Amino acid sequence: MLRLRLEPLRPLRYSAGQHQVLWTASGIARPYSLASLPGEDAFLEFHIDCGLPGAFRDAARQLQIGDDMRLGELRGGALRYDPDWQDKPLLLLAAGTGLGPLWGVLREALRQEHQGSIRLIHLARDRQAHYLADELQALAERHPQVLVQLITAQTLQTTLAELRLLSRHAMALLCGSADSVEMFAKRLYLAGLPRNQLLADVFVARE
Repeated sequence: MLRLRLEPLRPLRYSAGQHQVLWTASGIARPYSLASLPGEDAFLEFHIDCGLPGAFRDAARQLQIGDDMRLGELRGGALRYDPDWQDKPLLLLAAGTGLGPLWGVLREALRQEHQGSIRLIHLARDRQAHYLADELQALAERHPQVLVQLITAQTLQTTLAELRLLSRHAMALLCGSADSVEMFAKRLYLAGLPRNQLLADVFVARE
């Protein structure tokens, strides 16, 4: 998993949860979710699973420090943090690099002194694929309202079965592949979450 960090030539105004189109030197363009936090990180960060096939990923594997990359269109995403959610429980469910934008949203919520509980669940193919485990643990230690659960396929069904809503006012943000987002959403709806309180960003596989 590549944590790609870019230093823009001039400041970029963006919000946690947005997408940025990246162009390789050979002319391959793909949109990726921003994982960095504006005003706090001096760089733009993107999480790319280079273990999957794809022309952009092939190019990303060859990147060296100092290489140039062109920034394309900045796009709005489904995920965000809204100050009106201050006292509401937040459920952040991510699969794979779907953790990237939720990492930004989580930090934005804490920067705005979110008062409700925050539960983040990250599904990865194995324990080694929990690439932000140390950062998440450190964040949870500093913020007692944050609960982090790192799960794999072996513990997925048990975790979902135990998922309960602390409040019907909870907000849920999901990110990952279509299958994982659908699975998360179905469980939350069964638990009683109203559909208008769920925001989802689905990653589309591209060659």
